[in-house]
Amino acid sequence: MRRPAAWQAALTLAGAAAIAAALAAAPPAAPDPPAAAADPAFARWLEEVELLLTDAEREALDSLARPHQRRLFVERFWQVRDPYPETSHNEFREIWELRAALARSRYQGLDDPRAQAVLIAGPPDRTLEMLCTPQLRPLEVWLYGRTPRVRREFTLVFVLRGGGVRAWHPTEGLSSLLDFATGFSITRAGAVELLMRECPQGEEAVAALLAAADLKLLMREPDLIPQPDDEWVAAFLHRTTDLPPGADTFDAEVKFHFPGRRQSRTTVEGLITVPRAAAGVHESAGGRSYNFDIEGEVLRGEELFDRFRYRFDLPAAELGKEFLPLVVRRYLRPGEYTLILRVQDRNSGRFHRFEEQLEVPRVGAVRQTAEAADPLPAVPRTAASLELEQVLAEADAGVTDTDQLIRILQPPEGLHTGRLRVEAAVAGDDISKVQFHLDGRPIFAKTRPPFSVELDLGRAPQRHQLEALGIDRDGKVVARDKVSLNVGPYSFDVRLLEPQPGKRYGSSLIALAEVDLPADEQLDRLEIYLEETLLATLYQEPFVQPIVLPESSEISYVKAVAYLADGHSDQDVVFINTPTNLDQIEIRLIELYTSVVDRRGRPVEGLETPDFVVLEDGLEQRLRRVERVTNVPISAGIVLDTSTSMIEELGEAQAAAQKFFERVLRPQDRAAVLVFNDSWELKVPLTNRLEELAGGLHGLEAEGETALYDSLVQALYYMSGLRGKRAVILITDGQDSRSRYRYEEALEFARRSGVAIYAIGLALSREEFEVVSKLRRLAHETGGECFTIDRAAELDRIYQRIEEELRSQYLLAYQSSQVGGEEYRKVEVRIERPGLKAKTVPGYYP
Repeated sequence: MRRPAAWQAALTLAGAAAIAAALAAAPPAAPDPPAAAADPAFARWLEEVELLLTDAEREALDSLARPHQRRLFVERFWQVRDPYPETSHNEFREIWELRAALARSRYQGLDDPRAQAVLIAGPPDRTLEMLCTPQLRPLEVWLYGRTPRVRREFTLVFVLRGGGVRAWHPTEGLSSLLDFATGFSITRAGAVELLMRECPQGEEAVAALLAAADLKLLMREPDLIPQPDDEWVAAFLHRTTDLPPGADTFDAEVKFHFPGRRQSRTTVEGLITVPRAAAGVHESAGGRSYNFDIEGEVLRGEELFDRFRYRFDLPAAELGKEFLPLVVRRYLRPGEYTLILRVQDRNSGRFHRFEEQLEVPRVGAVRQTAEAADPLPAVPRTAASLELEQVLAEADAGVTDTDQLIRILQPPEGLHTGRLRVEAAVAGDDISKVQFHLDGRPIFAKTRPPFSVELDLGRAPQRHQLEALGIDRDGKVVARDKVSLNVGPYSFDVRLLEPQPGKRYGSSLIALAEVDLPADEQLDRLEIYLEETLLATLYQEPFVQPIVLPESSEISYVKAVAYLADGHSDQDVVFINTPTNLDQIEIRLIELYTSVVDRRGRPVEGLETPDFVVLEDGLEQRLRRVERVTNVPISAGIVLDTSTSMIEELGEAQAAAQKFFERVLRPQDRAAVLVFNDSWELKVPLTNRLEELAGGLHGLEAEGETALYDSLVQALYYMSGLRGKRAVILITDGQDSRSRYRYEEALEFARRSGVAIYAIGLALSREEFEVVSKLRRLAHETGGECFTIDRAAELDRIYQRIEEELRSQYLLAYQSSQVGGEEYRKVEVRIERPGLKAKTVPGYYP
């Protein structure tokens, strides 16, 4: 059988040398295996990943003494090699493990070079056995075609001799494969001629040998073997509970008590008191502070049951005691545990490490005192520890044992208007009534299940917040839950369930938060503030943190700020110790993405805070931040009209959209494709993969009528939960003819969405002035722009202007001087330099 021409005469010895030279240098000899190899549970894994492990990873693994630490290492080892971390599967790990199983089944061990080839490149497309005796040593030749990872055809050659196998390297030369007596020499050309003449299928054999790659060099190709940055190893070791070699330490007291329960789990509160004299102090313009990191692990036997991380920032001015209080709270099932804490003073670099057996009791319906419930040996407590327990008694008493739970069952996904029935699930015997609130107003109460309510959301699409309160027989709220409606699949929401608004607190309170994450996103951290002072940073659930209050009963507020891995954030604020008649104070910052151009329409750089004046309802606002934003992630949705009238322009529109994606999208940006005619369809969800976006644009057909307003509302709903710069690019050539929503309803939803609309009217006649007028108003009210063009071929020019605007904006942030109210607030941005013009949203809803 003859191979394609690519395998034959065009492949020369020089070509083989070029292949070898193009690959990276061969890896150094592997060091001794890490000590983890002595653990039978890891010996097999180490053998499978021998080709993947870096020197830094080997050294780190060798330093891990406990099995649970090595298991955590393995999980992180695969995560950093995941080619698509946004998906639920780790494709590289799955393929590698399947190949390892295949290699084990075919060969004696994974040290067989053929097993290594299977791991690296997979099984070959075809195998040749070359038995051209006596001229040629017995060979096994593996032939590979082009793949997404290796975009060329190549072969691997294995020499079979004396019961063993070795990989042949092209740099050895063809003569090394000839089976002649020692000392006999032959030129390359002579070897080729001999094999072509004497061997069956000699032409194919020579072509395969000339296309051979070096297996050792192949192991260095990044498309086949991921090369993660070893920085992850340092970060992993930083998060262990072990002390660094030679670490300096300080003394601290660690005590536990059990103030309540959460369903079947016991509340375990760790009280860590650090002598003020032992702590380092951070000096900054904001004042002096004490700063600590805590890494914690809870083991049940040798298995890791819980892992947690906290960061504390304590303002020195508000701590008059001789000790510094650090409080951690976890929920554990009753039983025996090993609890390990590593406390690091970030200022002095010193550590305190605590490891002890902990017996967690079963706490009954009546909360036990620390003395009654604490099973630890009778170790004398210091005055600092006892005082801290007394201070936290108010916080512990303020949260009921959470046998009493209420959860609002999420309604079906999608945009909801009109009538909608929602149900709340209740657990616990104390809840005798459920009170529902919609957008802060009580609307309905039920005293028996099912605890459901039929909401009237109105005809117009609008964002709503629904709250359910579980109330006991004494009229006390013992449980609560909140959900947001019509916020889209990418909604990001943090809610403070404790403290309770307006309630008075003296010495301490509990901050309890819940976080709803967007699809396929990960939480980076949640910060807890008392007013604008950061107190604690939590990196995992449960998001509950006791707070010691300063000696003051004045009005104050607790703030929770949640951050995604990409830097986007959301916050919630609860006021405490307030008079009953006090209006809610606006805490959140209003952010305005603002474009500034000169008289010729060119973007202007170099402006600073004094150059801007922001007016809200005619009142000048004090700017907290002015920032030139060029690297903020962009989320853009193309909304393309595919009705019958677009039949002549659709092809050009598709091509222009593809160019826009190719030119604009960076790794941190995302785009979506939504098309509409009689109805709307999401062709491609938000992604930064150009091939998926191209696939969504391919094969569109123009047919049907135009449901313009319905489709625009759906696009805005889809993107409304996102943070950062968001834009909908609407392309249409006609009047709406099929929508359920009216224009004014679509406009109002657009004003509330915070998404900029760039409307493009295509081939609109003079008689269609009303269509143009409506598109212009949609763009103006959302801070976008409207364009009218005659042909789709002009879209590329329009897309370039949109890109320039999105990439060259200022972010202006201010805290509104207005208090309360739900009415629309008008916003105006003025530039203090002549000849410059600013464009932003004309207003917002608080």
